[in-house]
Amino acid sequence: MEFSGKVVLVTGAAVGHKKGGPSIGSAIAFAFAKQGAKVAVLDILDQGAITAEHINKNKGKAIFIKANVSSTTEVINAIKIVEKTFGRLDCLVNCAASYKGKIHNNVVNTPEEDWKNVIDVNLNGYFRLAKHAIPLMLKNGGGTIVNISSMSAFKATNEFAVYDVTKAAINGLTRSLAADFAPKIRANAVCPGFVRIENSENNRSPAELKAWLDGIAKGYPLQRVCTVNEVANVVLFLASDKSSYINGQCIVVDGGRSVVSQHTF
Repeated sequence: MEFSGKVVLVTGAAVGHKKGGPSIGSAIAFAFAKQGAKVAVLDILDQGAITAEHINKNKGKAIFIKANVSSTTEVINAIKIVEKTFGRLDCLVNCAASYKGKIHNNVVNTPEEDWKNVIDVNLNGYFRLAKHAIPLMLKNGGGTIVNISSMSAFKATNEFAVYDVTKAAINGLTRSLAADFAPKIRANAVCPGFVRIENSENNRSPAELKAWLDGIAKGYPLQRVCTVNEVANVVLFLASDKSSYINGQCIVVDGGRSVVSQHTF
């Protein structure tokens, strides 16, 4: 098994908070566990315990750490728990994100407090985890960091300014980590386009959901939306020895949308 004996910390790894459905973080945690890794599931939501329970029930090994990545104290404590429980850390996957507040706005209409709160989770949370996880990783010779970014790092989403900014900054952080901590630690980012997760379905009926997803799929050359497992597969590749010479890259997972002109003639 690819990650047998390895320890992975995944932030934002709770299952969907409404019905326990798919999320990117939980899919990543499940994928690592299936490949033999011991997984520390970190989330501010209690549903993170469901992710850990699922892994343990399926003959894997996982613990749940309830923590807020915007709190330095809680992040430091989380790393201590990982070290006390597993004795090492081989891979950090930053996936935690906040969508709270009136952030579906341009810079003029985004409340300053909401702007600060989102940056404190989506960007500063990645910084905190890297800052305090890297020393533990180095104790055992190094490891890998995979940051979950977005296509919004390259192309702005209308009326979603703070999200765009944090994702672009995550890519910059990824490059800095790659430059500063190589050769012992490799750092890369994954930049998905639209991914189907439960938390974005917004209680749509089955018919409404199908129509919504079909409409989104039309904008992608593959004519379908991305699944959480397809993102997880890329994360595992970047964390594995199969990608041993890939460092500081931001890998686009968008079904080809970014290379296709949206103009019609």
